[in-house]
Amino acid sequence: METTRDTNNTAPVEKPRLRTLALASGYVVVWLALWYASSRLNLMDGVSLWSPPAGLTFAILLEYGGRALPLPILASLIAGMSGGSCEQWPYYLAANLAMPLGYLIAALALRRYPGGRRREQWRFNSPKHVAAFLAAAAAGSLFSALVGTQLLTAAGVLASPAPLAAVVLGWWVGDFVGVATFTPLALILVAPLVRRWCRGEPPHLPRLSWWSTRVDPPAARVMLFQGGLSALILAALFWLPHHFWRNQPNPFLALLLLPVMVWVVATHGMRGAVLTVFLYELGIVTMVALFGQTELAFQYQIVMAAVVASGLLTGAVSHARLASTALFRDLAEISNDLLWEFDAAGNLRDLRGHFAEAAKRRDGRIGANWRDFVISQEQDTDLTTLKLAIRQRQPFQQLVLRVRLPGQGRSAWTRSSGLPLFDEDGEFLGYRGATADITDHKKVEALHKKAEALLRDYDQTLEAKVEAKVEERTRMLAEVSLRNWRLANFDSLTGLPNRNLLFEHLRKGLQQARRQWRLLAILLVDLDGFKQVNDTHGHDAGDELLRQVAARLQQCVRATDTAARLGGDEFTVILPDLEHPQAAAAVAQKIIARLSEPVPLGAASATVTASVGIALYRPELPANLELAMSLLRQADTAMYAAKRAGKNGWRFAEQLGLE
Repeated sequence: METTRDTNNTAPVEKPRLRTLALASGYVVVWLALWYASSRLNLMDGVSLWSPPAGLTFAILLEYGGRALPLPILASLIAGMSGGSCEQWPYYLAANLAMPLGYLIAALALRRYPGGRRREQWRFNSPKHVAAFLAAAAAGSLFSALVGTQLLTAAGVLASPAPLAAVVLGWWVGDFVGVATFTPLALILVAPLVRRWCRGEPPHLPRLSWWSTRVDPPAARVMLFQGGLSALILAALFWLPHHFWRNQPNPFLALLLLPVMVWVVATHGMRGAVLTVFLYELGIVTMVALFGQTELAFQYQIVMAAVVASGLLTGAVSHARLASTALFRDLAEISNDLLWEFDAAGNLRDLRGHFAEAAKRRDGRIGANWRDFVISQEQDTDLTTLKLAIRQRQPFQQLVLRVRLPGQGRSAWTRSSGLPLFDEDGEFLGYRGATADITDHKKVEALHKKAEALLRDYDQTLEAKVEAKVEERTRMLAEVSLRNWRLANFDSLTGLPNRNLLFEHLRKGLQQARRQWRLLAILLVDLDGFKQVNDTHGHDAGDELLRQVAARLQQCVRATDTAARLGGDEFTVILPDLEHPQAAAAVAQKIIARLSEPVPLGAASATVTASVGIALYRPELPANLELAMSLLRQADTAMYAAKRAGKNGWRFAEQLGLE
C-alpha cells in the first residue's frame, strides 16, 4: 500500500520533467540541424547568408529568459566539437559562452518592454513591438558578431582573405537576418503548440490571424496567385540571367520582390507575415546557393535584411488594422446604450456609451470587477446563465440582470450581450459587449404583475376596474412613448422624417447598398423663392407651402425611398437600390417639375422652384458615418452649384469633381 501511494504521488511530478527533458532535447537537435544546414550554404569562411541557430537562440531566451541559456550554449559547444585543435578549444569555449549573453541581454530588455514590467510572452502585434524587436535583434547580433570574430580570429579559425571589418559586418547581418526570420516564426507558430503540449493539452495548429480577429479571409484564388507570382519573380530574377545570358544576377534586383511580399503580408496578418518572410528568405538563400558568387554575399544579406524588416513591419500594421476592423464589427453587431470590455480576470477595461463619461467622471469605476456592478440576485435574473457562459468562454445574448449603473445612485434592470475575446494563440482575453437599461419596461411589467395579483383577491367588479385602470395606464404609456418617438424622429410641420430618422435610414441604406452592391443617391433639395413667399404672404402661408412641398416630394419617390426635412426650406431624399446614376437624375427632374407647379395658398397662390444637388454612393466605398457626412456635404455643394447655374435645375457632385 505504501509503495502504491508513493508511486501515485511522484507520477504527476515525473511527467512534466519528462516533457521538459524531451523539449530541451528536441531544441538541441533542431538547433544542430539548422546549424549544419546553414554551414553547408556558407559563401565565405564562418559567415552564412543567414543564421537560423541565432534565431532559435534568441527565440528560446525571449520565451523563457535566463533559465534557458544553457541550451543554446550546449548546442553550440556540441557543434564546435566537430573541428579545431586543443589549442583552439579555449577560444571556442569563450566564444560559445559569450555570444549568447548578448542575445540574453537583448531578450531580457524586450521581456521588460514597455514600462519595466516583466512580460510572460512577447507578442508581435503592433509596429512598436516589431520595431523594438528588430532593434534588439540588431544589437544582440552586433555583440555576437564582434565577440565571435575577435575570439575565433585569435584562435586562427577565421582565415578569410577578406578584411576583419567585412567579416564582422557579414556576420552581423547574417545573424540579424536569422534572428528576425526564425524568432517570430518560432514564437508565433511553434511556441503555442509547445505551451499546450507542456500543459498536457492536445496540441493543434493555432487559428489563422483573420479567424482570431473575426474578419473575412482572402479568397483562395488570391492566395494562389500571390504564391505563384512570388515564385515566378524569384525564378526570373535568378534563373533567367544565369541560364540565358550567363551573367551573375544583380543581388539588388531581388528587392523587386518587396511589393509582392508587402501585398501578401498585408492580406494575411502577422501569422501570414512570418511564414511569408521565411519562405521568401528561404527562396533567396536557395537561389543564391545555386547561382550566387562569394563576392556578392554582403549584397544578398542586405537584400534579405530589407525583406525581413519590411515583412515584419507590414505584418504588424496589417495585424493592427485587422484588430481595428474586428472592434468595429463587434460594436456594430451589438449596438446599445452602454458598451463595455473587461479582461480575463473580470476587471473593467473600457467603458463607452451613454453612461461612460459619467462613470469616469463621478466614481472612476474603470478597473473594478464586473461582479461589483451586478447585484447578487438570482431570482428574476439570468445571473446563473451569465456565470456559466463566462466560465465556458461562450457568448451570451439578452441576459436580464439587476446592476448598479456606473455614475448612477440607483440600481437598474438591464439586458446585456457579450462576446468572448481571444488572442492569436487562442488565449482568453476577456469579454466585450453592450448593456441596455430596461428599468421602465420592468416597472411596467411589475405593475402588470401587481395588478394581476390584486385581481385574484378582489371580486369580479373590482377586478374589472383594476384591469381597466391597468390597461388605461398601459395605453397611456404606449401613446406617450409613441408620441415621444414621433416628436424625436419626425418634423412637426411637414410630417416628414427629421435629421435623426434621416441619418438612421441613411446608415441602413449605405449598409444595404454595400451588401447588395447597388448604387445609392442622396438628393439635397432647396426651394428657390421661398423667402419671397414668406415676406409677401406671411409665415402661415410659408408653412402651408412647406406642407404641400413635402406632400409633392412624397409623390415623386418610391415607397422604399426616404424624403426628409433638414430644416427651413431644405429637404433631403435618399434613393436606394439604383442601377444607374441616370435614375437619380430622373427623380431630380421629376421633383423639379412637380415643385414648379403653382401652390394654392387659400385665396392666393405662389410659385417656387427647386435646386437639387445629387451625391452618389458606390458600393466599393466604406459604409460608415464619416462617408455619410461626406455625401451630404457633396450634395450640398452640388445644390449650390445648381443655384449658381440659374436655379430650377440639378447637378451631380461627380460633375464638380467632388466624388
